[in-house]
Amino acid sequence: MPEPNYFGHAFKSQYNIIGLLTAVGFAVLSGSALPLLLAAGVEMVVLPLVAGNPRFQRLVKARLYEEREERSQAAKQVETSELIQELPDRERQRFRQLEGMAREIRDNYKGLDSSSQMLLEEVVRKLDFLMSFYLRMRHSLSRYESYLKSTDPERIQERIAMLDREIEKGPERIREIKSKTRVVLQKRQERYKQALENKQMVEAQTEGVEEVLQYLRDQSYAIQDPRSITERLDGLVSSAEETERGVKDLEAILAAEQDVLMPAGLGDDLDATLEDPRVERAREPLPPATSPPPPPRKKTLE
Repeated sequence: MPEPNYFGHAFKSQYNIIGLLTAVGFAVLSGSALPLLLAAGVEMVVLPLVAGNPRFQRLVKARLYEEREERSQAAKQVETSELIQELPDRERQRFRQLEGMAREIRDNYKGLDSSSQMLLEEVVRKLDFLMSFYLRMRHSLSRYESYLKSTDPERIQERIAMLDREIEKGPERIREIKSKTRVVLQKRQERYKQALENKQMVEAQTEGVEEVLQYLRDQSYAIQDPRSITERLDGLVSSAEETERGVKDLEAILAAEQDVLMPAGLGDDLDATLEDPRVERAREPLPPATSPPPPPRKKTLE
């Protein structure tokens, strides 16, 4: 992260702004530029000293950190709200129930002594991460389900088998085009298998989050040592991070493949075009050109 412009922050501080406005006011009232000249001289001396002060620099960094955190939290809230709205009603209800369990865990441990409050803050932070993870993964799951419903793997396999037979015959140019179409269909088939595997992995991981939070909620009513909750959350968070990395990596690979492949369904459209009888007739060689017969000779009267 680049170093903040301490001189600029010192210039824009409220105390400096108040001093400059005061100087402007005196200049207006007196009708003289002397107050402004004095203020400029003070600025040239004081601002570099303030900007170079370590305490002031720590204060600037702390304020900037707070501002970034506030912006980050606001962005997360907006993202969370959008993801929740995009979820199906059933998924939205499951997430709300999970939010309720996490809230119960936090509330039940609020009455702990001060020595356990640091552990409680760590528990809350990990619970927030798991809630965000759960929401993102269930949103991805909805997209996977939509994709899997819109893709018929049996039809893709049938088209590949049909192309295998067609590639063995026909003109060289047509065999080359059909071979490229077959590659596209194979990629679609692989993408379907990867999406199905990812969907199953996400389902298993998010169901695990639900079960663990249910267990921790039950434990929180007994007010057990929060260390046991922290240890259990550590394993769950580590597994969740690994799952999310796998999902992101796979989605990045699929997106990269989509950029270099023909759009989905283009292979089928291309084959349908090639099988059109009008195209077959267009590929037939034209008959050789012949010279028109000479015109009949006119009879002349002798």
